This record gives sequence, structure tokens and C-alpha cells, in this order.
Amino acid sequence: MNNFIFLLARVIVMAIFVQSGYNHLTKEAIVGYAQFKKIPNARLAVRLSGVLYLAGSAGIILGIWGDLAALLTALLLLIITITMHNFWTLEDAAAKGTDRLMFMKNVSMIGGLLGLAWAFSNGGGITITDAIWPAG
Repeated sequence: MNNFIFLLARVIVMAIFVQSGYNHLTKEAIVGYAQFKKIPNARLAVRLSGVLYLAGSAGIILGIWGDLAALLTALLLLIITITMHNFWTLEDAAAKGTDRLMFMKNVSMIGGLLGLAWAFSNGGGITITDAIWPAG
């Protein structure tokens, strides 16, 4: 039962990353938004983030180096959150409120990813960080 719950949690948490990864590879509007936010090489950055979201999702859902996948996905999301949802730089109240909400949503997702990394390091699937976080 515990393995099923852990698998279900991984699928639920990563569903948004699978969708986002697909969208980053297929939706031009995301490239346009990255250009609007002045991201250098916006098309490449968006496509690369899509590939990384999908790779991280696969590792976490399948439980293959899930701890590393969760940590790297959390790092990627942190970088994206700071660069794309920098609400503290905005003047418009509505835009600031929307970006603050997206920022906080992403911070909570980072927390979920860190929780998954911890769970993997404590006996959930194949891990490579056992030396860093011994089970127990």
C-alpha cells in the first residue's frame, strides 16, 4: 500500500510538470511571454526547460534516480520562478498580484519536490543520494 501511495503522489505532483513540459515544447505563447520577460535566447530557454521538465517528471514518476530528478527539477523551478515571476519589480497592481500568486504556487511546488527528494532518499525507488541522506 505504501508503494502505491508513493507512486500516486509522484504522479499527482508531476502532472503539472508533464503538462508544462509539453506546453514549453509546443506553445509559441510561452516563448512570447519569455521574450516579454526579457529572457535571453527565449525560444531555446523555453524549449530546454520543457525537455528538463519532462526528463525530471520521467525520473520521478518512474522512480529512476528520483531523488536527483526531484532536486534538479526544484532547482530549475527556482530559477524559472525568480526570473519569470519577479513580482517585486512590477508597478501594475493586477500584474503584481498575479505574479505574486504564481511565485507562491511555484514555491509550494518546490516544497513538494523537496519532499519527494527526501522520500526517495529514505527508501523510495532507485537513488543516488544515499551517501548524502542515509535512510533512517
